[in-house]
Amino acid sequence: MKKIIYISLFLGIVITSCKKEELLQINPNEPTPGASLVTENGIKAFALGIYQKWLADVPSEGSTNIMVIAWTQHSILGDEVFCPYGNFGLRWTDQVDAIKVYRSVGDTVIRNPNGQTQKQQLQGFNNVGAGERNAFMYEWNVNYYIIGQANLLLSALDNPALTLSGDAVTKKNTLKAWALWWKGYAYSRIGSFYLAGVINNNPANGVTSDKFVDHNAIIVEANRNLDACATLLHNLSANADFTSLMAALTPTVFSAATTTANIQNGPIDPGMWERQVYSLEARNFLVNKKVKNMTTADWTTLATLTSKGLLPTDNTFNYALDPNLVHDLNGQFSGLGSPYAIFGDGSQFTFPSERLLQDFETNDARKTTGFTFLSSVDWVTNIRSRGIQFGTRWNPNTIENGGLYATNTNVGVISVACTWDENALMAAEAKIRSNDIDGGLQLIDAVRDAQNSTLAHVAGTSLTQLQALEVLRKERRVGLFLRGVAFYDARRWGVTEPVSAGGGRDNAIVLVPGKYLGTGSTTPKATSCQMDYNYLDYWDVPQNELDFNAAAAGSAAVKN
Repeated sequence: MKKIIYISLFLGIVITSCKKEELLQINPNEPTPGASLVTENGIKAFALGIYQKWLADVPSEGSTNIMVIAWTQHSILGDEVFCPYGNFGLRWTDQVDAIKVYRSVGDTVIRNPNGQTQKQQLQGFNNVGAGERNAFMYEWNVNYYIIGQANLLLSALDNPALTLSGDAVTKKNTLKAWALWWKGYAYSRIGSFYLAGVINNNPANGVTSDKFVDHNAIIVEANRNLDACATLLHNLSANADFTSLMAALTPTVFSAATTTANIQNGPIDPGMWERQVYSLEARNFLVNKKVKNMTTADWTTLATLTSKGLLPTDNTFNYALDPNLVHDLNGQFSGLGSPYAIFGDGSQFTFPSERLLQDFETNDARKTTGFTFLSSVDWVTNIRSRGIQFGTRWNPNTIENGGLYATNTNVGVISVACTWDENALMAAEAKIRSNDIDGGLQLIDAVRDAQNSTLAHVAGTSLTQLQALEVLRKERRVGLFLRGVAFYDARRWGVTEPVSAGGGRDNAIVLVPGKYLGTGSTTPKATSCQMDYNYLDYWDVPQNELDFNAAAAGSAAVKN
């Protein structure tokens, strides 16, 4: 493994003292279109520009892909990767409350070095003066940027001065579906991550709402937009005008990128798109309720949604990089372009969690293809003395060298929303929890086969419901790695709750430095531990928002 490089050096950025302009508040509901919205070329460019909202100037960091930061936060919170660095608040996002090390000479509990909970540490940076260290702002900003752009697009489509060639009705309805999809997607992320949010359908610059509603109401708004999108799509056909317009709305590098990790990539027709809508609605339903609170009727609802969801042959909305950094979002900022690009020995910014590798079956080909077990001299432990969760014996193999999850040359495809395998695993969970155990296991086998795991089938092996659920848990961890659902799963399963409340993870593998083992050895050892995460379920609204948009009386709680 290469020498660890602090991210500021990796990005080629010199951190300087804070400047006045770095403290200026940015209103994420105030996009400014740069092209005429009454011409066909202008409105196409504006619709394509939704992707550009992923980039923003972050204090001390320059133009940064804030969507990639948000994706990385999800992976960290789900303990599938870790990041020991303070950039973007990721170190504090990753601050496990305590780890109990099981030892033959007596167990020992190791608190994180700061002695504060994740909540205390994150809230301590929730202010404008914290700059890029305020972890609360990234998911919020990128999604409200998207919503603002989509609102303007919907308004422009109602302008009678707009002229569209060919099948104008198909083009207009496709563009409306595009705007509604992105609004539904963005509200889904806001509602699944924050305590509260604002619902703003006003396209006027600088106009927003000061009435904050709770995350459940945000999910209702997400699904309202998604339902409207599905209705439009159901009545569209993939004629020449639809196809050409969709090609114009997709960056060339996205459609040309090589498919990776079983993510289908290519042209999307109305049927595929409609099925992706229902898969996202299924995700919204599943991840925002604790398993312990799910009812029989809830599992039936989930089964109904997934039955209308993605098929194995469906292409989905994806994100990719251009190896030449010319025709993609990353051209403005070459250091932080993709979760694949910051993972592994090329950047050494995020690392594979021991708890992720623990969930692979020993003979799973995805493990041997995706990761290399390192020589002990290359193991990393307790990086910068910031916590013993920051340690691993594994390195991801790059996609360009036959691997699955990392790249040093900017290749690979990232799923933006749901995929067929996620839909299948949601359907599998509904079946298993409804006592159709073999039906659920058959879907798990199908996902494993599609991902070339080479694992023997588990259907028909007389597993109990508890055993089948453990297979499901592991498969969601492995099969949906870097898909943005690891935190949602940990939260709904209760893993991120305090151990004192029945949460945490027992028998979790941690690479424990020798000094904590009580054996006199200085050699680190992969040791069975109890992880007490004690993470926030839903995050505070960022103070960057509240400073210029204070919550009105009667608003939902905006802070934990």
